[in-house]
Amino acid sequence: MDIIKLKSRSRNGTGKSYTRKARINGWLPAAYYGRGISSESIEVDYHEFVNLLRSKKTNHLIDLQLPEKQDSVAVVKEIQRDPLIDDKVFHVDFQHVSMGEKVTVKCPLEIVGTPIGVKVGGGVLSHPVRHLTIESLPREIPEKITVDVSELSVGQSIHIKDLDLPDLTLKDSPEEVIAMVNISTKEKADAADKEEGGEAAPEEAAEEGAES
Repeated sequence: MDIIKLKSRSRNGTGKSYTRKARINGWLPAAYYGRGISSESIEVDYHEFVNLLRSKKTNHLIDLQLPEKQDSVAVVKEIQRDPLIDDKVFHVDFQHVSMGEKVTVKCPLEIVGTPIGVKVGGGVLSHPVRHLTIESLPREIPEKITVDVSELSVGQSIHIKDLDLPDLTLKDSPEEVIAMVNISTKEKADAADKEEGGEAAPEEAAEEGAES
């Protein structure tokens, strides 16, 4: 994975008034910390960081290029954003990484393929998980994890424990479902109608026999 350069600098002020002015001037308040280094208040170029968000590259290694640091490569640990406006960001936490030590990050999950259960079974694909939490050496962090669901039939699912990712350690629950093919609402309704019709038939037949 490539290391993305992000313009940053030490933060010289604190408080809401300062951070408000910083955002107006194109700077995003942030924190930079890690094992063996002191936590530091910094700010990064707002527009550059929003571009990372939009291009879905916030799981990449990021070189903060802090002038006073020989090594300021980090990963994004937390983003505070507006709940209504996705690319409106208030604050970011960066964790320093050492290339020889494993880090824990969130990695995008991409679902590919059309399940058999959707093509011929009338099912509906559901994939509730959008990211996986992984542990890996920094250089081995993938841009995304791709899962092919084309072999899934109606009623079948893929769990985290089913993934074969030998170079990564998955930190989420092994039992968590990442994709499943459910019977469609229409199919459920049709089945219910048939079941109700099937139960009524013997009663109707009995009534008809009594009348005759």
